[in-house]
Amino acid sequence: MAVKKITENQKLGTTKLDIVCLGCTVVDSVGVYVDHIPDEGSLALFDRVELHLGGCALNAAVGLAKLGLHVGLLAKVGADGLGDFCANTLARQGVDIRGLKRSTSDSTSFSFIMVPKSGNRRILHTLGANATFGPKDIDLSLVEGAQWAFFGGLAITPSLEGRNLASAVKAVKKIGARVAADTAVNNRFSHADWERMLAPAYKHFDIFFPSEEEARLITGESDPETICATFRKRGVKIAGVKLGDKGSAVMSEEGFFRVPAYQVKCVDTLGAGDAFMAGMLAGMLLDYTPSRAARLGNAVAAHCVQAVGATTGLKPLKEILAFQKKHGGQGF
Repeated sequence: MAVKKITENQKLGTTKLDIVCLGCTVVDSVGVYVDHIPDEGSLALFDRVELHLGGCALNAAVGLAKLGLHVGLLAKVGADGLGDFCANTLARQGVDIRGLKRSTSDSTSFSFIMVPKSGNRRILHTLGANATFGPKDIDLSLVEGAQWAFFGGLAITPSLEGRNLASAVKAVKKIGARVAADTAVNNRFSHADWERMLAPAYKHFDIFFPSEEEARLITGESDPETICATFRKRGVKIAGVKLGDKGSAVMSEEGFFRVPAYQVKCVDTLGAGDAFMAGMLAGMLLDYTPSRAARLGNAVAAHCVQAVGATTGLKPLKEILAFQKKHGGQGF
């Protein structure tokens, strides 16, 4: 498929969507700072609570919009107050919400996120409408003209697993979009569960980029190069692992690369992996090599972790590129 090259000097965005994000969409209530979980029947204080958008697909969509892409979100929320908050905030952020379904039978997916002073958060989550979002909810007319479709948060969208996932991926590829995907941690999943969910879809993924924890659960391997090679053997074209404060690793026809993280002060790790995916996909639209796109992903993630909330700290592409040039020794 011929891919339009977008240069760094022009505004990302076209009359049609450049990219669509599909899947996990959440409203996050973020508690700052929660360093102690009280016993039953007792009380503990924390500093403040903030309401943010969240969910892997939504976070990536907002990140891509902030970078300057024309991006749409295909997902499902409830016909409730949290769903209104989600839709209204997305529209203000510049995300196309024509593909956002409103369910009268499901509540909006919700997380209470406890952020300690260390920044490494704990999450309590209810699936809500994410549990029933599946192929029937995807408006394929919105994918027409898009160069990429990103499936975000696999493992907490149970109606996008196995054959359903493969069906949805093949449908968007038939229209002409390339497909990227990542996963979310689901500690209830055994290795067999991961295989059931992902095996039918691997060969259709142009990019597959889970976190290190997720990749270890999926493959049973711990070495990033071995993990990437395992995904490549299963048919993934560009295989990667998000390595947190160690950066990322990526393998493609270009070879295998470890891409170092940018050293910044971490306030909150929430959404860092989704910010990485936004940067990675923007890099692919800029016709970067996979390793250079991963460097851009690291730079976007570095901005994410410097602010509370999954998308609060994200910046326009011009500012991200200036940051990379300033820190050229760390992977520009």
